[in-house]
Amino acid sequence: MDWISPVSTLAGAVVGVGAALTAERLRWRRDQERDAAQTRRTVYSEFLMALSRGHTDMRSIVLQPDRPSGDALYGELHQALDGAGIWRLRQSLSLTASAEIIQLAEAACDALAAMRDRLIEEPTIRGDSYRVCRADLWRENAHLREAMRRDLGMNGPEDPEVGEYRLSDIRRSSGGS
Repeated sequence: MDWISPVSTLAGAVVGVGAALTAERLRWRRDQERDAAQTRRTVYSEFLMALSRGHTDMRSIVLQPDRPSGDALYGELHQALDGAGIWRLRQSLSLTASAEIIQLAEAACDALAAMRDRLIEEPTIRGDSYRVCRADLWRENAHLREAMRRDLGMNGPEDPEVGEYRLSDIRRSSGGS
């Protein structure tokens, strides 16, 4: 009977240490998930700002009163997109984001590149072709932001632009106006 007290003490210690290790493991996992979400939030924000900067810089070039033309315009519009950091940040996304977000980011990049190409052909933001490219970019950007918000577990109302563009997608696929 003298062995019961040390065994029960040992069992209590094992249970206590096991519980402490389990709690520490859960805390570590929660910290890891929080850090990963913060990293994604940072990369997502930087990527979205780079998309916006690329668009804004291209518009600024086209709006210049003494805007370049020909090869100079081609070079400046390409530099506006390259200088915004979009391609570098796409690489960061490939290390941090889900396949869905990477696919949506590529679609947004493609829409922005299509806008650049359209501005090279027709360097004005007043024409219908620019408006169509801009709507395509905003739609892709809105879908990307919605997926990013979902991935980060953000609560609150949906991005209002997503609904607007989703409605236009439905109208387009159903043949409506």
